[in-house]
Amino acid sequence: QALFLDAVPGDDRQKLRAARTRLRQMLKDESAAAAAAAAAGPVEKSPWAKDSYDAAEFGSLADKYESLNWRIISKPGGATVKPPEYYVLYAHHQQATTGDNAGERPMWAEKGGIDFEGREKWDAWEGLKGMAADKAKEAFVKAYYEFPAAALYKDTRG
Repeated sequence: QALFLDAVPGDDRQKLRAARTRLRQMLKDESAAAAAAAAAGPVEKSPWAKDSYDAAEFGSLADKYESLNWRIISKPGGATVKPPEYYVLYAHHQQATTGDNAGERPMWAEKGGIDFEGREKWDAWEGLKGMAADKAKEAFVKAYYEFPAAALYKDTRG
């Protein structure tokens, strides 16, 4: 349909070329991600995984998850973040206790760099918008027991 744009110079032609380039890049990234996932093999299973989970455990586990010995991931500018599993737990905890996220997405840290930690927390919590508190509690308990031990320096969940 847009083949005529190849023959006509101008802004529309440039937009078409840019869109094609983005599409090629997206397809290339998608195939690279699929190849990496296939090469990685099966996902590590947590030794704490259970057959069923009880939302009644939420209170005791909510007190524990922040004090676990989480691995630290370095970001540009000396900033650090925790593994994605931490932010999944954080988001479910916030959704269960506070409800939907009403704040703005953080941009800058106190030290002047990008607030990676705040943005990760906000993104994870925003992704659960509309989830009921009971479902969030149950999902928190499941996520707590099922995240891989590699996210921690020492797994002390027992």
